[in-house]
Amino acid sequence: MAQGDGGIMDVETFRSKSTPGILEELRLRRRWLITEIKKFEGKYGMSSRDFYEKWSKGLLPEPLDPEVHGDFMIWYGLIEELDNVEEELKRKLRTR
Repeated sequence: MAQGDGGIMDVETFRSKSTPGILEELRLRRRWLITEIKKFEGKYGMSSRDFYEKWSKGLLPEPLDPEVHGDFMIWYGLIEELDNVEEELKRKLRTR
């Protein structure tokens, strides 16, 4: 999980945190992911849902511009990470 400085928290540190601490880390990570995703939505004028569906199915042509291609790869990864974080949040909240 991301720390406040943008670093990655090792698994042992993450596991050793209390449930409230883990929940806070997940909430912060979720907030950061949403902020980053919204930047791509604004830049490309497309919702992440539409982008993800079209990119996953090959309905968007492979961008020739390396910057756009890089953006698409990052955007896709951010969306997947947001899904993972939201699933983890749901699991943690169910077990409280």
